[in-house]
Amino acid sequence: MRRILVIAAVAVAVVAGAAWAAGGRSYRVGVLLGSATNLHEGGVVTMNGFPAGTIESISVQDGKAMIRLALDSDRGPLHDGAKLTVEWKALLGERWIEIADGAPGNAVIPDGGMIPGTQAEPMNLDQVLAALDKPTRDHLSSLVKQLDTTLEGSEQDANATLRAAGPALAALGQVLGSIGHDGPAIRDLVTQLNAMVSTLAAHDSDVRAVIDALSRTTSATVGQRQQLATALQLLPGTLDTANTVLGNVPGTADKAVPLLRDLRPATQQLPSAAQHLSPVLRQVPPLLDKLAPTLTSAKQLLEFTPGLLDAVHQTVPGVSETAGYLGPVLNYLRPYTPELAGWVSEWTSNGGNYDANGHFVRFYLQEGATTFGNSPGILLPGTENEPYPLPGANANQPWQDAWGSGVR
Repeated sequence: MRRILVIAAVAVAVVAGAAWAAGGRSYRVGVLLGSATNLHEGGVVTMNGFPAGTIESISVQDGKAMIRLALDSDRGPLHDGAKLTVEWKALLGERWIEIADGAPGNAVIPDGGMIPGTQAEPMNLDQVLAALDKPTRDHLSSLVKQLDTTLEGSEQDANATLRAAGPALAALGQVLGSIGHDGPAIRDLVTQLNAMVSTLAAHDSDVRAVIDALSRTTSATVGQRQQLATALQLLPGTLDTANTVLGNVPGTADKAVPLLRDLRPATQQLPSAAQHLSPVLRQVPPLLDKLAPTLTSAKQLLEFTPGLLDAVHQTVPGVSETAGYLGPVLNYLRPYTPELAGWVSEWTSNGGNYDANGHFVRFYLQEGATTFGNSPGILLPGTENEPYPLPGANANQPWQDAWGSGVR
């Protein structure tokens, strides 16, 4: 019979677990407490120190507080023997609920089931005072009487002060709660602070030197406050200019990247070019030494240059006038440049003969008895008369003048 009950309990646990996994919803349990002081809907519920859900609702049942909890799906279901404890977050402020699950082999608590819970009993003032010895109680009574005398006639001010201090005390409670949660971190911080203070104490002279240097720097900064003010006034315009420049940088960089890629082959040749350039650079100092006399002479020449330019300035108008006067003559003689070139060529060849006495010129008279005929209008056979030869005809030159153009 006992074996059958165990098997049935295990089957119920397996079915409940499978149904729970298939549902994928929050696992809800309830607890009945004597008071729900400082608990609120949405409050934190933890399990083994980690967040496990929230307080779903708080209601009154038989003069007690019925608290419904919504746990995360991966935190349920709970097992028989699970316990709930109400913990303080800090000395002041809200509380939270901590759940300790039962043994995994125990029966499963179904969704919506109840679990037992405990909470700290409220501490009365009489119990606190009873824990003190008689001298302490007498001294405390004297302080209370002095406080009563001090506040007499100022009850409204005291009440207003307490009402105004409410938010401050709530904030202090949150700070103390955070300190309670962050105890290990604060302990590590204090330890590191202690180590830092010890290091600073070991380097007291260095710290003093740093502080003295900082003091001198601060004094110098105060002495330059006018310059700093001027610089700060110019800073907005400088920042605007820098912003404009930086705004143009991406476009410039986009254009510069292809240029740098094209320059890569040339830059790869720079080491070898530098090696070949080294001998040339060695010759530069002697060249500069030889250049000094040249520069001295150039300096002397430049001293005469203004006078030379003045003389040229006076001469150029006359040359220009002469060129303008010779222009019509040159234009007239221009078509006959082939004859002039032929005459110079033939004259040079005529004077090229020489004998033992030196160079000589031989003239040939190509005239005969028939030249002086009695019939000047009749030409001899095989001859023709050209009273107006074209330019270049006598010298057998092409029909172009020295400028490369035809007859005008």
